Amino acid sequence: MFKPREQLMQHGAASLTDEQLAAVILRVGNQQATVQEVAQSLLKQYPDFRDLEQASLTELVRLTGIGPVKAMELQAICELSHRLQMQRTIRFGVIASSQMVGQRMIDLLAGETQEQLLVVLLDVKNQVIQIKQIYIGTLNSSVAHPREIFKLAVQYSAAKFILVHNHPSGQLTPSTQDIAFTKRVTGCGELMGITCLDHLIIGSQHYLSLREEGYLTD
Repeated sequence: MFKPREQLMQHGAASLTDEQLAAVILRVGNQQATVQEVAQSLLKQYPDFRDLEQASLTELVRLTGIGPVKAMELQAICELSHRLQMQRTIRFGVIASSQMVGQRMIDLLAGETQEQLLVVLLDVKNQVIQIKQIYIGTLNSSVAHPREIFKLAVQYSAAKFILVHNHPSGQLTPSTQDIAFTKRVTGCGELMGITCLDHLIIGSQHYLSLREEGYLTD
């Protein structure tokens, strides 16, 4: 029977079980446990990979056989996976409507425990140029600033963009800060000739378009 690394070399990563993949990532065990035992412990604690993605360094190092270095490596892999999913969420093609973005962003952001602000950058034909995370935190003027959005828009020669941020509570009602920030960004866009098409709020199962709700007008 192949060991996990040997099986990966012979048959590819898709042939490995979750436990075997974890063992490959963890590489070696320690005096407390073998790498297989560490992998088993990890998956027993986090059978749902979404929970593993949300685990803190403090929580990870409590597990048998996982020290600070392995905990940081696991977090780095989870973040790479998250960014890959972000790129796959909206294919680099034409965005026909806010609904197209909203439905796909639900899959990406629903279940996240922190607010995230993303910007979908578009060209003059509504082709997706890039999707970038602006920040993680609370949408207020001390954290989020239009300059970060327009810096990226200029960098990628975007003509338009759509803002997207999630409400971890699942509630879709825009806050006073959400509305004020949207109007501030829209005003900056008018001055720079870069249009904010919409601002979407993502809940647990649905999304809300600030344009459709009348907070954004042409």
